[in-house]
Amino acid sequence: MYFQSILCPDSSIRVFVGRTAGIQDDNSPVNDAIVLAFVNNVFADTLQFVENGIYELWRQPEIYDTVRIEVISNGKMSGETIIPSPAYVNNSSYVCSTHYYALDQEYHGTLTFSIEDDPETENYYEMLIYTREELSGGSYRIYSKVSDYYIFKPDIIIQNEGDWDFKPTTLFFSDKMFDGKTGYFSFIMSVSDEYGYITLRSISKEYYYYRKYYTRHAFNAQLNSDGIRNLLFTGEPLDMYTNIQGGLGVCAAYSSTVTKIESKP
Repeated sequence: MYFQSILCPDSSIRVFVGRTAGIQDDNSPVNDAIVLAFVNNVFADTLQFVENGIYELWRQPEIYDTVRIEVISNGKMSGETIIPSPAYVNNSSYVCSTHYYALDQEYHGTLTFSIEDDPETENYYEMLIYTREELSGGSYRIYSKVSDYYIFKPDIIIQNEGDWDFKPTTLFFSDKMFDGKTGYFSFIMSVSDEYGYITLRSISKEYYYYRKYYTRHAFNAQLNSDGIRNLLFTGEPLDMYTNIQGGLGVCAAYSSTVTKIESKP
């Protein structure tokens, strides 16, 4: 048995409950579980079944809430996390054509910004750099810039995490190198006229380790590649991170902010 719940103060409490399956079998959701939510050690309510193993409580947790999820189905599972306070990107700037790479005969720009780290807590972050294409009806499409194609050289804080070689889809890092101070970031990027936004998440410790383990798992299994390489070069399986008592999965949380990047010629 396992369950997953990624909580944030902008959304209701949602939990997916499932059962592990064989490598050639489809996902196995559990639709008859009893799912309970506790906020700051006080019973909040029973989550309602929605569909395909998804249970929901139409209540949004608040910043600094301790949320515990208990799942009863052929035994009991539980997981707990704390909703972190939001963090903000400051002084963002993208300057075009600051570096020239002779080997590829290409120019690169520099993206800089800073983050103020709370000295009272141990902090973890996740970041996505992207542009947005506006569509009809007020919707938009996101184009991620977090890849070795767009980022020619990641910041030293990202390099220190040791995740870059595993091709992460987002950037996640701790405050180890700027604990309680201002973290200054500088990325050498491919030249673009549209470095629009940075989404910064302040994430729980459980979320941080979940992303680290999953990134290595996805790279090792080559989940993002196609063709015969999947058959020839897949690595040994890796254990996934879990903070669930009595089962597998993850109960984690984040708070999110969005900053528009200022571009300079």
